[in-house]
Amino acid sequence: MNRPKNKRFLRQRFRYAMSDAADKALRWPTLLSAALLGYVLPKTLIAAIPSQITNDVAIAAACWIIGSAVHLLAALFKAHSRIAPLAVKVTDDVRSPDVASHHQVRGYNVAVIVRNRSDAHLKDCAAYVMNAPQADGSTGPRCVEKFDLPPKSKKTVFVAYWFSREPFRSDDKDIGLTGVVSERFDGNVCGIRGPAAILHVRIDPRDANSKDVHCRVWIDENVRRLRAAPLPD
Repeated sequence: MNRPKNKRFLRQRFRYAMSDAADKALRWPTLLSAALLGYVLPKTLIAAIPSQITNDVAIAAACWIIGSAVHLLAALFKAHSRIAPLAVKVTDDVRSPDVASHHQVRGYNVAVIVRNRSDAHLKDCAAYVMNAPQADGSTGPRCVEKFDLPPKSKKTVFVAYWFSREPFRSDDKDIGLTGVVSERFDGNVCGIRGPAAILHVRIDPRDANSKDVHCRVWIDENVRRLRAAPLPD
């Protein structure tokens, strides 16, 4: 989403936050503050007010303001999570069910765990490796997977793989990149030459800002497995 869309969304979300705060203002923050202020205020600020009705109205008004402020703050936090809903973590500790692993061949993966922090259902999300090798020798985006993210859910997206093999077969020399399955046998195979690489992964929802993460991926020859570590943004 670009800046004008962000501003428009923030204005709409703020209006919604105000109405939502007013609607919920008589719930638990108001009740809690009423119990506290009903005990404290008569002994301090409004002790000099002679009318009991006036005292009650003053306490009710103060409690409503506190309740509204609490829910308004909560709604603004929700607005922020709606604009930037994605949290992404790089890991090398999970295995894809599509990668073989047995006593002769062991498969290892690098994945990103994508979490939807918002209360919105994010549809048509796409994961890309942005610097994948292309057929002409350049680098460019490679689609890894497409998926939906329900509110507060998470998704594991496998972006790279590597195989170790027992003698008399040798381990993979290159790191493979996961991609959308092709109808042809080996029709969508893509690899990065060498034992290490820097990957740029992007998660791009249809109706929210994309999230980028950079990570170093390498073959650890000492333990014969694939490793990954996130890099600073």
